[in-house]
Amino acid sequence: MEERHFSDVEKYYFRLLLSLNESSQMLSAHITNTLVLLGRMGDRVDQANDLAKNTELLAVNAMVSAARCGEVGRGFVSVSKDLVGISERAENDLKRLDSLIQGLTNSLTTVDYLPSNAAISWVESEMSGADYCLTAARCDGLYASVSGCLSILDDLYERYESTSQLDVRWLQLGEAIRRVVAGLRDTLRSLLNIVENLTRDVQLLSLSEHLNRHQLVEIHEGFLQFVDQHDKMHEIIS
Repeated sequence: MEERHFSDVEKYYFRLLLSLNESSQMLSAHITNTLVLLGRMGDRVDQANDLAKNTELLAVNAMVSAARCGEVGRGFVSVSKDLVGISERAENDLKRLDSLIQGLTNSLTTVDYLPSNAAISWVESEMSGADYCLTAARCDGLYASVSGCLSILDDLYERYESTSQLDVRWLQLGEAIRRVVAGLRDTLRSLLNIVENLTRDVQLLSLSEHLNRHQLVEIHEGFLQFVDQHDKMHEIIS
């Protein structure tokens, strides 16, 4: 097969489109993994909520029993009241987590605009004059959604990380919540980083000079020819 020769402009676009492809595929895979994780974390939130309710019930029963002991039980009444407060606060935080998980699940489930091959899809859109499905506005919307969830998780993580170390009564319940928050937080940080990279690639493409039809055809045929040959693709842009 005759060796293809690409101009510097075409190589520049190859570089951009290869990066776009990789970012888009990484995002698609990460969204799939995140949705699986959200399902697991939803189950853990339910378990932690059961623990919070049981802790509250035990604390109320202990408070009633201690109150019957009069002066002797006064200290236990005070501790039990604190445990009730801790449990109620944990239940409120778990409601926030449950709402966050449901909202993020809905948001990620509606991400249906990632093409199987973002590069070829972009070139074909340019050739036909059609609107490209992967826009900066959509990337920005996804970024805002994930970033908002991450801000809530950062706040909860800081609170539970510090409180668990200070108050022994938090150890079991607080640790259960902290693990859920930490797992979600790490995953969303990775997701946000991928969205940032994809947004950058989309913006660079939109800001770059327009290609003529001949250049588009050359890039399109080049991608079709070397779509599964990653080494060749990187050789072209080097």
